[in-house]
Formats: sequence, structure tokens, C-alpha cells
Amino acid sequence: MTQAGPFGLWMGMKLEDLAAQADEIAPFKYRISTPPKPHSAFEAYVLQIAPVSGLSWIKAIGKTITTSSFGTDLEGKFEEMERKLCKSYGPCKRTDILMPGSIWDEPRDWMTGLLKKERYLFCTWDQNSGALLQNDLKDVFLGATALDDESGYVSVEYSFVNDSESDSEISFLEDDAL
Repeated sequence: MTQAGPFGLWMGMKLEDLAAQADEIAPFKYRISTPPKPHSAFEAYVLQIAPVSGLSWIKAIGKTITTSSFGTDLEGKFEEMERKLCKSYGPCKRTDILMPGSIWDEPRDWMTGLLKKERYLFCTWDQNSGALLQNDLKDVFLGATALDDESGYVSVEYSFVNDSESDSEISFLEDDAL
């Protein structure tokens, strides 16, 4: 089992492998503030760790970015992280879309569109994008999220190749409670 992965975390690691304090925030989802290799852009990390299949998913939650209604600062931080991830994983598929019929179609409405889930800004790295994934990674997702009209954050999600196995394991354990 390799111990090289995002933030010093690896596929299949168990809860007891974490040196950090982990708070369970949902069944088999744990929040930590400091992984073995933290990154200054992120303030918290959520890990999905099933009892048998172990770690299968990581979400790094970025620090709050204050911006204007145009979203310039948030979009800038997103693009900065996109460049960093492209250096690590190669090409991505970028989606920057305003849903058809949205009334939030003016440049000053950028953050409101994002907040109302009528605008999306994200990138994916996977086999279809030609990404160079290693360390058992299946895909990487970078997204921009609005908290309100003038603040938001970027997040990065990493899925390992055991994510389907882990999801099935968790579903079975939850259904067993019925």
C-alpha cells in the first residue's frame, strides 16, 4: 500500500492511521483540520473512511475569499488552483456555464448566479480529460462555491479507485440499521 497521495493521505488508510483529531460529521465522513501534508489554501478536510475499504474520498475546503458581486477574487483563486492542479495532473475539462434562462446573466450577477446554483465553475481531471493520475486516484474535482453575494471558496475533491467499493460498504452498513 502506497502512502503517497494528496495531503499525505492514501487510498485505504484507516481511521487509526490518522495522526490528526477526526470528528465524525456524517456516517463514515470525518473532518480534520491538519492532514500529514497540509496546504495553506485550505482550512479543513473531509475524509470518507469505510471500516474495511478505508479512505476513498477527500474534500479539501478552501478558506473564505471576500470578493465583489463580479466574483473576480474568487475566480482568480479558482484559476490559480486550476494551474497548480494542472501541473500535478495534466489536462482537465473545465466547465464555466450559466444555465439557460437564468436572470443572473450580467457580469455583476456572477456571484448571485453561483449562489443560486444557476452558474457553475468547476474542473475535472479523469481518464476522459487525459489526466495523469497516480497514487490510486480515480479523479480530481475543483469547484467554486458562493457563500453569499460577496464571498465564497474553492474546494478540491479527490476520489480513489476504491470509491465504488467504499460507497457500497457504507450503504450496506447504513441499510443494516433498518
